[in-house]
Amino acid sequence: MRTFVRHNGLLLYFAAGLEQVLDYVANLYWARHFGVNHIHIRKGAYLRGTVHVRMGERFDCGRGLWLEAVASSQGQDTKPVPEIIIGNNVSISFWGHIAALSSIRVGNGVMMGSKVTLIDHDHGSYSGPTGSDPTVPPAERQLSGQPIVIEDNVWLGDGVVVTGGSTIGEGSVIGANAVVRGSIPAYCIAVGVPARPIKLFDRATGRWEPYE
Repeated sequence: MRTFVRHNGLLLYFAAGLEQVLDYVANLYWARHFGVNHIHIRKGAYLRGTVHVRMGERFDCGRGLWLEAVASSQGQDTKPVPEIIIGNNVSISFWGHIAALSSIRVGNGVMMGSKVTLIDHDHGSYSGPTGSDPTVPPAERQLSGQPIVIEDNVWLGDGVVVTGGSTIGEGSVIGANAVVRGSIPAYCIAVGVPARPIKLFDRATGRWEPYE
């Protein structure tokens, strides 16, 4: 205490203590809401559509989390109902953004760096010649989405973006600022825009080999 006060002042000491109390009370509520024993959601979180979210034990996130199951759009309920399923021992650093119109599933033991974005939907559809009209404001275009699956023990580096229709296999590492669109195999390292595997872990030898 004395060291903290000497370097930061008495006011900041009491402010930090009050923040810890409020943080503790809020997480008691969220643990009960999600039906888990241990959860840690830090200050500044924006949570919406939480009745459509299933949370595992020991979820931990830094400040500024945006977690949303998009249950309505333009005044109408979305159908089918979106879902977000997060496994046990998942950690997210600061300013994570997870938003599902369709489905986002995150496995056990997943770790995400700061400013990681998982969004399974777009404002409009652009996959064919009859896609959305660009003269219509983006906020007024109909949402379209495809599921995201992130398997166990994946590590997403800072600034990674995962788009709808993507799957990341178990144990893979996605390098900082990569954009994942499509499927990434298990036990590999992938980097770039779009993300491409560069190494594959050989479980028989315990070595990382160039991806071919």
